[in-house]
This record gives sequence, structure tokens and C-alpha cells, in this order.
Amino acid sequence: MNPNDLTNSKRLGGWRGFRKQLPYLPRALRLVADASQGYMILWGGLLIVQSILPVLLVLLTRDAINSLVALIEADWAPAALSVTINAFVLLAVVQISGELSGSAMAFVRNAQSERVRDALVLRIQNKALSLDLRFFETQAYYDLLHRVRIDALMRPLSLLENVGLLIRSVLSLTGMIGLLVSYSPLLPLVLVIGGLPSLWSGIRYSRHLNAWRVEATQRERLSTYYGMILNEQGTAQEVRLFSLAAHYTDKFTALRDKIRAEKMVLARGKILTDLFATGVGLVVVAGALAWMGAQAAAGSATLGDLGAFYQIFRQGQGLFGALMGSAGDIFQNVLFLDDLFTFLDLTPHLDEVSAQGVHPALRLEHAIEVQNISFTYPGSNRAALQNFSLTIPAGTILAIVGENGQGKTTLMKLLCRFYDPDDGRILWDGVDIRELPLGQLRRSIAMLFQTPIRYMETVRHNIAVGDINAAPSDDAIYAAARASSADAVVGSLPDRYATTLGKWFGGEELSVGQWQRIALARAFLRDAPMIILDEPTSAMDSWAENDWLSKMRDHAAGRTLVMITHRFTTAMLADRIYVMQNSHIIEQGTHADLLLKDGVYAASWHEQMRRADESQTTPA
Repeated sequence: MNPNDLTNSKRLGGWRGFRKQLPYLPRALRLVADASQGYMILWGGLLIVQSILPVLLVLLTRDAINSLVALIEADWAPAALSVTINAFVLLAVVQISGELSGSAMAFVRNAQSERVRDALVLRIQNKALSLDLRFFETQAYYDLLHRVRIDALMRPLSLLENVGLLIRSVLSLTGMIGLLVSYSPLLPLVLVIGGLPSLWSGIRYSRHLNAWRVEATQRERLSTYYGMILNEQGTAQEVRLFSLAAHYTDKFTALRDKIRAEKMVLARGKILTDLFATGVGLVVVAGALAWMGAQAAAGSATLGDLGAFYQIFRQGQGLFGALMGSAGDIFQNVLFLDDLFTFLDLTPHLDEVSAQGVHPALRLEHAIEVQNISFTYPGSNRAALQNFSLTIPAGTILAIVGENGQGKTTLMKLLCRFYDPDDGRILWDGVDIRELPLGQLRRSIAMLFQTPIRYMETVRHNIAVGDINAAPSDDAIYAAARASSADAVVGSLPDRYATTLGKWFGGEELSVGQWQRIALARAFLRDAPMIILDEPTSAMDSWAENDWLSKMRDHAAGRTLVMITHRFTTAMLADRIYVMQNSHIIEQGTHADLLLKDGVYAASWHEQMRRADESQTTPA
């Protein structure tokens, strides 16, 4: 399934939906078995034991009561006393065995739960990493991911428990039915009639809950988002400065009130149907006991038979209720598993998924040619690029300038093949990049992103992630820091490269410009033939910018470097400058050439210089 097919349309409910999604059942059980390994064998053995024990308990209870009656009638004769003691000892052993098997089963469930949850989290993470960025442009993807993270993680193990309870109930119930038939062939039918309302109640609730869950996903995600605004570090300053706390608290509270009210409506409906099912069950039990009481009064049954019948029928009813409840839970879990396996079955839009490991970088000897590409982001009606062409000669430093929204960053994403163009092609030394191994292509590009990640780890790690699979040496990390002017930042930190950054784990916080220099070192660490820098000096002051520019050419020697920038003081050092307007190149040349042309670039340059002069001469 690709992102264009991923929608939030309501899936089939009822038995039609259950039949459609029933193939997920064996798949989910295989997933649990693979994750829990040897615990499945232990689980199966305990399941059989717990299936047999209830039937043994009923039989031994009957024998114990009958032996007690015989002991009284025999005036406590030693032989009768021995039989009674043995009967009660055996009954106690079975009861203790039941308790021990229950504790062992709880241990096995906990072990399985941890293993299955970890295995599922890893599979979900790996699937998300395998998907291209088109998926992240659609609301339906985020809704699906939310449901998978919140709910579907528990469903496979819950399904295993439901199936186990179903099997245990069937085995135990078979024994109970055999005992009931000895009293009357009609009693099993009475038991079934009493349990059917429980099945109806469970299935009805599952259908309504599943339909609500799909419909309410966006509201739940929105409430999570409001909570993040109120609690995250990145929003803390603005929330306080603009006094947004009350505003977003009200929005969060109103939304949670609505969600809670909708859940309560579902819960009230479940209570009413459960009361009806319980009422039917009580009527059935009362009728069965009245019939058995009449049999005892007529002398057709003993006191032990009466006690055993009560246990048989009550346990049988409980087992049948558990059986119906398990069937209802399986129905619900299979419906919910649709989300998990829909997510795991997503297929990338790109032809090839990046493989793990270290790949040798490509060589760039001639040029990268962008030929008549057009691209529109998923869900948008406006083309980000339209019939765009550009040639990037190997070994040159290029700058691309222009107003926001002209497609400069989109071009960089296409060069890295985060997306494929809708039309046109991009050639690397004459080869369409779609024909190159994706891992090798990306290994050949180093990039500074416009909003780089701030890793809450050491400085060394923050730089090393630029080429983490190559296990970079300390010397390589130090050289990258010097090339980006990050070494000055590191020198002011208490533990230098071993300093943890960010406040999440008690580290040192940096300014925006200092973080940018660390991210720039990350890009420079990779030994790649092509370097792409998206606004490399946007957060630097003029001193830091001048320091970096003085080093930039030395580091870029022999490589192809493309800079996206709004600062003409950065662009002027490029071998060639391209000016983008309306998603097309309208001017190109060196800084001096473009000034002589007296066009858009020259006008923007003079405006920037005028503002710089005014900022220096205007009194505070």
C-alpha cells in the first residue's frame, strides 16, 4: 500500500469486517510465537493443565462430599474416615495445583508481554524507517501510526490470551458438558442459551468501539499535540511570553471532555447489555437449580450430587461465559489488528529502500544534471517545482538564492532522493539517480539541514552521527569541528567533546548558532563528493560567519558544494550563483557578474548592504 491509498475511510464492521480481517489471526499468533520463543511451549503446557483442573475439582468435590456423608452414616468408622481424609487431601492438592499453575501462567504472560512488545516496537520502527517521506505528508499516515502505537501493540498478545482462554474454556467445558449430560441431555442446551447474550454484548461493544476509535483518532492526536505545546521545552518560552497557557489548557480540557464523554456513552451501553446478559444467566441458573432440587427431593440424587451439580452448572456457566467473552475479545482484537498489519504492509513509494551498513561513496567526475523536473508534495495542489533544470559541475561551489517558497529546499530533497520527481530526471555523471543504489547515493552526499536535529548526547556523538557507520576517529571529528568553526564552541564546554548537550539529561545548552556549527561539523565529517548546505550561516553572527567562510573553501576543495542561503555575504564566495524566482533560474553568474547585470540579484544585494549600513549607523 502506498501513501495515495492510505485513507481514514471507515472499515467494514460486523461479521463482514471480521471475515475480511480473519487472516490476521494466524499471522498475529505467529508474530507472538516468534517473539516469545520457548515461552510458547510452557504456555501451552500450562493451558492444558488449567483446562483439566476445573473438571477434576468438580469430581473430587463430589467424592469428598459423598465420603463425608458416608462417614457420618458409618458413625465415623476408621475405614470411612481414611477414605474421607484421602478425598479431602486430594481435593486440596488439586486446589493448590490450580493456584500454582495460575502463578506460573502469570509469570509466562509477563515474560511474553515484554518480549512481544519489544519485538513489535522494533518492527514498527523498522517499517517507519523504510518508508519514504511521502507518507509523512499525509494526515492518514499519522492517524494510523497513532492507533498502532497506542493500541495495536497490545493486540497480538491479548489475542494470544484470548485464544488460550478460548481453548481452555472449550476443553474444560467439554468435561463439564459430559458431566451435565449424565444428569440430563438437555442441560448443555440450557447452558448455551444462558451464555449467548454475553457473546452478543461483547461483539456489539467491539463494533461500536472500533468505529469510534477510527473516527476519534484525530481528536486524540490533537489533544496530545496540545499537551506537547503546554509541556515541551521547545514551546516553553513562547507559551509563557504570550500567555498561551490558559488558552491551550482550555482547548486541551474541552477536547478531553469530549473524548471522555464519548467513551462514557460506549461504556454505558456496555453496562446495559451486560446487565441483560447477566439477568438471562441468573434466570437459567435458577431454573436449573430448581429442577435439580426437585430431583433431590424425589430421592433421585444424593447430597453430593446436588453440591456437584451446583458446581458443575455454575462453573459450566462461567466457562461458557468466558468462552463467549473470549470469542467477543477475539472479534474485537482482529478488528483492531487491521491497523497493525495495514501499517506493517505499507510499501515505500520509492523503488528501492535504503539498506543498513556502510556503502562506498560514488565518485562525481562530471556533473549533476537536473532535467525538466516537476514535483508537487502529496496533498498539495501547488507545484513546488515546475519544468526546472540546472547543471551542477563537479568540483564547484554553487550558491542558490531566492525568496522563500521558490523550491530551493525541495530541490535539495530531490537530490538526496527523499522523493522522486513527478516528471523529469536527475543525472549523476549521466546516470539517473533512480538507477543508483539508494544507500550508496545517500552515502555520497553530506547535508546540513535547515532545521538539524539536536541530539541530547555528547558533542562527540553529535558530530559522529554524520558518518556513524564508518566509526569515525577522534582526529576526523576534530578536523570536522575545525572546518565548521565548532571547535571554538567545544573549547568553552566543561568536558569538551565528552560534554553532554541539551537539558533533557542534565547537559549543557547551546545557542541556536552554536548548535548550527555542531550540525555543520556533522555534515563536514562525512567523506562525500557532494556537500549540500541549507542556510549554513542563518543562525551565525557576523564574526562566526566570517570565521567559517574563511575555512569553507579549504574544506570544500575537490568536492562539489551547493549552498542555499539568504545571505549574499555567504553566496558571494561561490564559484557560481543561481537566482531562483517562481521556481525557475532567472539569473546566474559570479557575484561580480550579477552585480554588473543590475538585475534581481544586484537589487537585493544593494538592499541588504543598505540595511546593514543603517543598522551600524543608527543610534541605539
